[in-house]
Amino acid sequence: MICKACGEVVPDNSLYCPQCGVPLDKVDADPAPASGNNGNYKATNNDQEEMAFIQSRLNSGRLYGVISIVCSILGLGSFGALDIVAVICGYLGLKQLKAVPDTYPDKHTAVTLNRAGIICSAGFIILIGLFVLIALLAFPWIFASIAGFFAGLLMI
Repeated sequence: MICKACGEVVPDNSLYCPQCGVPLDKVDADPAPASGNNGNYKATNNDQEEMAFIQSRLNSGRLYGVISIVCSILGLGSFGALDIVAVICGYLGLKQLKAVPDTYPDKHTAVTLNRAGIICSAGFIILIGLFVLIALLAFPWIFASIAGFFAGLLMI
């Protein structure tokens, strides 16, 4: 089977592309009988690997979301340095969660964590930019003296 999103060759029994995480369309040519195992279904190795793949993507998405929120909160004191890390972690978390089915438990919580981290950190970056702009307009002598200080350091 070939993934329609990235063109990667995928094993026929996969539900998701291992390369890009996009759900694959399955066509079951030989459906299993409905009364075959009386509820004693045992997952095959492929099913277990697929569930482990999905669970690892969910766990890493949650981790990125928590890091994104923490960095966005701490970013206010770092004048934007940690906010950039928060935006990157939020993006990476959302990318990891693309491979998780929408019906999977806790996916929406992880997506919300990542989105909140991105929104908070982007808001803090904008606020810091506005603060610097207002300070530059209101107190240009401060920035002139800071620039003079660094120019003096370069002359030494």
